[in-house]
Amino acid sequence: MDDHNPFAPGPSCSTPAPKRKRAWVPGSVTNMYSAAKRRRMSFADDEDRGFETSATEYESGGKVNVADRFISAPKDNAMPLQTTPRTQRIAKIFGLADDRVLKYTDTNVEPTTHSFLGRHRFNYHQLLKKPHTVPQTSAEAHLGARKQFVLALDGPGIPSDLFAYPISWSARNAIAVACGRDVYYQNLDTRAISHLFKLPLNRGKLITIEWSHVEPNMLAAGTSNGDVQLWDTETTTQVHRWQEEPLVDVGGMSWCDKVLAVGLGDGVITLYDTREPDPIGRIESHRDKVHGLQWRHDGNYLASSDQQGVVQIWDARASKELNSGNRWRSKMKHNAPALAWCPWKPELLATGSMYPDGKIRIWNINTTPAAAPAPHTLALNTSVTSLLWSPHSKELLSTHGMSWQPRAGASESCPTLPSDVGPNSRARRLRERERPVSVKTALTNALAVHAFPSLRPVVTVPAHTGAVGHSCLGPDGTKVFTICPAEEAMKMWKVWGVAEPVEKPESVFDKCTIR
Repeated sequence: MDDHNPFAPGPSCSTPAPKRKRAWVPGSVTNMYSAAKRRRMSFADDEDRGFETSATEYESGGKVNVADRFISAPKDNAMPLQTTPRTQRIAKIFGLADDRVLKYTDTNVEPTTHSFLGRHRFNYHQLLKKPHTVPQTSAEAHLGARKQFVLALDGPGIPSDLFAYPISWSARNAIAVACGRDVYYQNLDTRAISHLFKLPLNRGKLITIEWSHVEPNMLAAGTSNGDVQLWDTETTTQVHRWQEEPLVDVGGMSWCDKVLAVGLGDGVITLYDTREPDPIGRIESHRDKVHGLQWRHDGNYLASSDQQGVVQIWDARASKELNSGNRWRSKMKHNAPALAWCPWKPELLATGSMYPDGKIRIWNINTTPAAAPAPHTLALNTSVTSLLWSPHSKELLSTHGMSWQPRAGASESCPTLPSDVGPNSRARRLRERERPVSVKTALTNALAVHAFPSLRPVVTVPAHTGAVGHSCLGPDGTKVFTICPAEEAMKMWKVWGVAEPVEKPESVFDKCTIR
């Protein structure tokens, strides 16, 4: 029999309630992903845990510059985020994880000059680099190499005025100098010194002398009382003497063939012909003393400047006699006693100004309107006393005096004080505040050469202890004489060189003639 009691109490038959699913809260953000994905991401997030083998392989491959030029530099271990070691190895194989990403600085990479490719780049650049060659005609090859004068001469009693022209160099290589009331000249080939003449006491002092270009034995001299004389150095005789109004001193002088243009203290320019006893023309347009006067090399134009800063250019082809109706351009207002025509580009005129302007301007008379600024301007804040173009190279020489620095900064010019401004007035105090202060610079009392058309400085040499006055170019176009009234001395400089003649290759056509 079965001992089982059917009436015994059994287990409960009630349906159990479903268990509530327990919510899982991750300990970190990375726990939300699978273990495989966490392994892939943990390399970029934690540098101290795991992947020692991959890190060792990465370090043995060398440091990699993967910094971007527009973001900050990454850490030393420059793995991008969410990049596996396998991906990094593949990127290195294909050259995608090397130094292809640019950046400005990275302490994790050596300088390119010390790297293998950097040395090759430097050597290749040196092979392709052209050496700096100095032309034999440039002042850099002569004055820049020597930086010393060739010859020094004494000039006792030379005029102390910087606007005077007491020296001149003839086509026969003779240098003449006006010392007080005496005129001497020296033949630089033989070094023989000769005394030409001496002014009487009632004729004033010598201001300007100028050799003739077509007749190298003729020397013109102008005095402080308006006396203009023409002397023949071969016979030591006076050929002509023209007397202007008394108490009118002579300014600049310039020769064109047998015509001599003379600037006077009353603003008149008088034209003399060596074949005529009387003046052949007068230009009455300037209102102050005419300091600068230069004929162009072809004789078609005459440039003049006065003490008020007015520069005028006159056309000599309009008529045989120049007068006020033949003015070619309107006046250019700036204090420019230094004038120079370019020999290899005749339309260029260089002007140099004194205090307070201190600039070199180069004008093109064919394209520049009268009211327009100069196409080429070089601000120096230094007095420009004379200008000379080189006939052998595209360079411009300038001589200088004092230098200054404006107290209120660089300005276009320093205004002059009017006579009606009182000594204690506010306007005078404001203008005194703008008045420049004298300083010593590299251009002070120096001789400088500038390249054209860039106007960059080629060479600058201290010439004298005082302000340099007039300068003149030698007959060969390579040497320059400068004079200093404070030192009463003259110096000759070797500035430029002559280009070597190029032999023309012989051609078959040169042997053939057409009959």
